[in-house]
Amino acid sequence: MNSAISSIDDTDRALVHALQLAPRASWERLGPVLGARPETLARRWERMTSAGEAWVSGLGLRTGSQAPCMAWVEVMCAAGTSPAVGAALAGDAHTMGVEHTTGGRDLLAFVALPDLHLLFRYLSFRVQRIPGVTGTRSSMVTVVHSAPDRWRMDHLSPAQAALLTGRTRRAPGTPGAAAPPVAPVSGEDRPLMMALAADGRRSVASLARESGMSESTVRRRLSRLEAGQSLRYSCAMASGLSGWPVSATLWAEVREHEVADCAAVAAGLRETRTCMSVSGTWNFMISARLRTVEGLARYTADLSRRLPGLRITDTAVALHVRKSEAQELDQTGRRVRTVRPDIWTDPAPGVADRT
Repeated sequence: MNSAISSIDDTDRALVHALQLAPRASWERLGPVLGARPETLARRWERMTSAGEAWVSGLGLRTGSQAPCMAWVEVMCAAGTSPAVGAALAGDAHTMGVEHTTGGRDLLAFVALPDLHLLFRYLSFRVQRIPGVTGTRSSMVTVVHSAPDRWRMDHLSPAQAALLTGRTRRAPGTPGAAAPPVAPVSGEDRPLMMALAADGRRSVASLARESGMSESTVRRRLSRLEAGQSLRYSCAMASGLSGWPVSATLWAEVREHEVADCAAVAAGLRETRTCMSVSGTWNFMISARLRTVEGLARYTADLSRRLPGLRITDTAVALHVRKSEAQELDQTGRRVRTVRPDIWTDPAPGVADRT
């Protein structure tokens, strides 16, 4: 057995689950939840992050209060060129995810840009000009029903999770708190978000030194962005170590008046990582994490049974997740590097719209 795989134990996985719930929690806060000394947790985390086995990253992609334009891009390649095309796409600041997949496309990329014009430039003057690309098909994201930072491991008990988050089950019919207003993102916020993309647990002091801001200013900016959901953290473990090594994508048709209900049910399934409404031939996309390839059949059957109004039209299994949430990965899912998600840069510098 690979020694790196055998070194991961249930305490490591529980630590990742805890950081999915509270990504910037101190080791002192996590210790009582996990039944371990803070310094022991810190050493475990350092070992995992150094090996690329786990990480916390922060993403903030807004322009002011405007959400980015996001799209799923299916890429078709000439024979033998998909590895090079995948590597080129993974190195782009505008791709959040890149997968080599089964099915009617060679690659599936998830991209984000500030506006429709820059999305056009990225597709027309970057993606479609990569040597080996023979065609693309794009689906705009119209609504994000469930984001990837909500997916969780399954190594904490409900009591541990409640102790960490401070949440208790509400009585049926009890209204939840109103969603906070969206926090606008300024140009001054972007250096902080770029730094957190590589390490979402960086200290306020470290961020202050790098940015030249005072610690109180950094703390105030982060609190505002986090409260307004403009900066979101995710904690991930290499797929080959997590117990959920298989990634799958499903395309589906849902009647528009049933989309919200379908999204709520789909998001409640253990395997669901994201679900989004999209434009195009099909109006709904789901990505899932599975324990085995065979689990895809069970998952789709479960979706169909629970959602008779949803018609699954296509599925794809990831052969290699090359990039996820701005992190470039190796074939076992370990992080190799962070590609700065500076989506505001011109994706085709020096190329005029009319060529």
